[in-house]
Amino acid sequence: MLDHGFSNVTFSQTYNGYNFIQNDSLLNPIFKSSSDEYETSLRADVVFQLSKESEISFGGLGKFIDFRSNIILPPFWTNFGQQLTVNSTLDTTAIKSAGYVQLSQLLSNTIRLNIGARIDYFNLIKNTISFSPRISVAYAVSPLLTFTTSIGKYHQAPSYIWLVANPANRNLNYVSVDQYVTGVEYLLRSDVKVSLEGYIKNYSDYPASTARPYLVLANTGAGFGGSQDGYASFGLDPLVSNGTGLARGMELFLQKKLSEVPCYGLVSISWNETKFTALDGVSRASAYDQRWIINLGGGYILNELWEFSGKFRFATGRPYTPYNANGTQIVSAYNSSRIGANHSLDIRVDRRWNFERWNLITYIDIQNIYNRKALDIPVFDERTKEVKQASGGIGLLPSIGVSAEF
Repeated sequence: MLDHGFSNVTFSQTYNGYNFIQNDSLLNPIFKSSSDEYETSLRADVVFQLSKESEISFGGLGKFIDFRSNIILPPFWTNFGQQLTVNSTLDTTAIKSAGYVQLSQLLSNTIRLNIGARIDYFNLIKNTISFSPRISVAYAVSPLLTFTTSIGKYHQAPSYIWLVANPANRNLNYVSVDQYVTGVEYLLRSDVKVSLEGYIKNYSDYPASTARPYLVLANTGAGFGGSQDGYASFGLDPLVSNGTGLARGMELFLQKKLSEVPCYGLVSISWNETKFTALDGVSRASAYDQRWIINLGGGYILNELWEFSGKFRFATGRPYTPYNANGTQIVSAYNSSRIGANHSLDIRVDRRWNFERWNLITYIDIQNIYNRKALDIPVFDERTKEVKQASGGIGLLPSIGVSAEF
């Protein structure tokens, strides 16, 4: 503890293991990948109040990474007509570090300014250092109405697997994002708040494949994919930091807290558009570009014994690449089609039993009450030579539960 602030020091060790094996229809192995990632981290953070109007925070982070990977891919033709092959065992270590500082200053009774910067270091890539400045302003027009805006540059280091799967990829840069956000928040009443926020993100230096000129690795998703995306997320291709992207969107958010009015809830409606441009210069929808996402949730407390609640989710479909008649995917139509929208409704009823020294709570919860199977990206069936609509989830899912409070 400090006289006018506090500090925090954290030491941690984490391990992530991943194994991926894919077989063909005859159960012959066509791809195998295993990786082990060990991270040892030391982090320190300090917050210090300079005055009633000023606060400064700063800190640092250091990581030692031990990464081991084994990837085996016999000669394989992707759905897009390219041939890939790899057989490598890799064991490498890396160092990451970062430092940051931020000043929060109350300029007047209604305006607060936050300004800061962050420096990152990563020794596995050619340009080891990145600098990320940022600034934000909040203006309270009244106790009920507040405007906010922020501008910042953010950097993210390339994935470890991209750097070790193909040694040439160590020439990659940090992925860079210039982000602009502005919003307004209004307190309709003490228990009801509404806000509207818009954002623009400009991506640069995103890894793009030189072997597949339509491919930016942002379109391979956060996890590891399989043969459907030609194992693109493993970074087997030679990559260069020439991919760009643009994301923009708006979100309307309404929240009702529980109060003397015995109901609560939230409404979130967002519109988003994300596109990336690879080496061929064509701007295409991101693989996870869902234009409309709606979440509705809430509940009503009838009395001390009964509570009713529900949740509704809706999202427009993700893009995918259509197929030729022979099962290959149409490169010129990459991410040009979309699956249908997905939506579901959950309901729940809680019943409380109040005793002298303890309470019993029972509930009935039904997820996806109208039993709608979620739509997923279509796949080509090699046996029937047909494109089939994939679906995920388990449909209707009822459950009951009991809990006790003492």
